Amino acid sequence: MDLARVRKRCEEEIQRLRIGTPLDVAALCERLAEQRGRPLHLLALTSRTSNPSGLWVAAKKADYIFYDESVGEAHRAHIVLHEIGHMVFEHAGVAELDDLTARLLAPNLDPKVVRQLLCRDSYGNEHEQEAELFATLVLMRAGFEVVGTVTPDVEEDPALARLREVLSA
Repeated sequence: MDLARVRKRCEEEIQRLRIGTPLDVAALCERLAEQRGRPLHLLALTSRTSNPSGLWVAAKKADYIFYDESVGEAHRAHIVLHEIGHMVFEHAGVAELDDLTARLLAPNLDPKVVRQLLCRDSYGNEHEQEAELFATLVLMRAGFEVVGTVTPDVEEDPALARLREVLSA
């Protein structure tokens, strides 16, 4: 991994998104949703040791970022920023699961969504490192000063409620 190249890409995205001090995560999410032309919703997730701390789901009509509700505000901001990093760099999920296996794992979800959910589980690959560096650089640029709160912003439909239930189980 060429760290200088990745850092340059992160800095360019931070500039493009007009991220400043103090960091307002809600305002950043609104700008990103406007730029992408689709809503971006933040959803709390009940933490368990086997769960990811954060998750980005790109559904057909909206983006959803799940975050661990049990961590402090700065950590929540970092989790959300990490997932935003995946979004702005258009990191795609791993397509190794076939549709049948994906349906067996989560029968009520689109197999593409299941593949995306299962793709990012470590910091061992370049996409994870890029998203992590993006989140860290945003927080550094903001002087680690975060205003507002990261809170759920959407009433869930049954499919989202089920996804949250599965992820929290």
